[in-house]
Amino acid sequence: MEPEAASGWRRLGRLEETGVLCALGALVLFFSLTTETFLGRTNLIQVARQASDYGLLAMAMVFVLTLGEVDLSVGSVMALVNVATAVALREGVPVVLAAALGLAAGAACGLANGALSVVLRIPSIIVTLGTMSVFRGLALVISKATPIGLGDAARESALLRSLGREYFHVPASVVAMLIAGILGHVVLQRTVFGRRVQAIGSNLQAARFSGIRIVRYRLAVMTLSGAAAGAAGLLALAFLEAGNPTTGETFELLAIASAVIGGTALGGGSGSVPGAALGALILAVISNGLVLLGLTAYWSKIVTGAMIVAAVAVDYLVKKLPQRER
Repeated sequence: MEPEAASGWRRLGRLEETGVLCALGALVLFFSLTTETFLGRTNLIQVARQASDYGLLAMAMVFVLTLGEVDLSVGSVMALVNVATAVALREGVPVVLAAALGLAAGAACGLANGALSVVLRIPSIIVTLGTMSVFRGLALVISKATPIGLGDAARESALLRSLGREYFHVPASVVAMLIAGILGHVVLQRTVFGRRVQAIGSNLQAARFSGIRIVRYRLAVMTLSGAAAGAAGLLALAFLEAGNPTTGETFELLAIASAVIGGTALGGGSGSVPGAALGALILAVISNGLVLLGLTAYWSKIVTGAMIVAAVAVDYLVKKLPQRER
């Protein structure tokens, strides 16, 4: 890609993020004027925490979608790591070891998704549609479909307390999302790895002819997605002090929605990690604000679906515009 073209795409990315930020600001203004408690500190913390629940998944999903893949199993991986780590802690496994094993298990699930897709030559959306049920089923079997309390481990572990607490009134999960957002943005936009991920998603054949090892990057990105889901499962475990097999239900859709609303192309080739974080906040603000207005949570699903369709439509039109000009 020529320097001028690359610069143009970077400007476009900044424009998309600015648009998402303006949309978030408009929603905050609307709910602050129509409700009495939206701008309360407790409520804002709740909104941020809710966004961080699937924000980590959304940031990893940016890499997956940018590569031209889809991972529908992240919510189930989150649940599996959540309950498996809870069982390990209940059985007396040291907290650091249990957390490390949980992260490794999440990464292994992602690697398995990538390997199945590569070996069987099946699209990742089909593979992860199947493993989504497999991983959720394993979580239900391990937990016997009941929540698993941590007991003394939650009170005695400094690590669990630090992951479940607030720092200057900011939940640890929100801090983790901010750190992951900065690192993810740098990796995607400023490293060879990120540029090659975008190149593969933009034109698979051109990337293959240029010598990029497609299989290696597919495995790496799917592993990253699984590891992020594992980290989200650990954060949920620390906050709730219990493992629950229903953790992360529908989070795969919220992660995809957050990424797409934030400017990541469903067809691959471009993505925005900060945009995904803003997208997660938008979904959390809508869900919270509608409840404060007295509407049921079902309305947030309707609005979320409409926003996904609108975001995909805008992405399609933006991509078609340069072709029409030529």
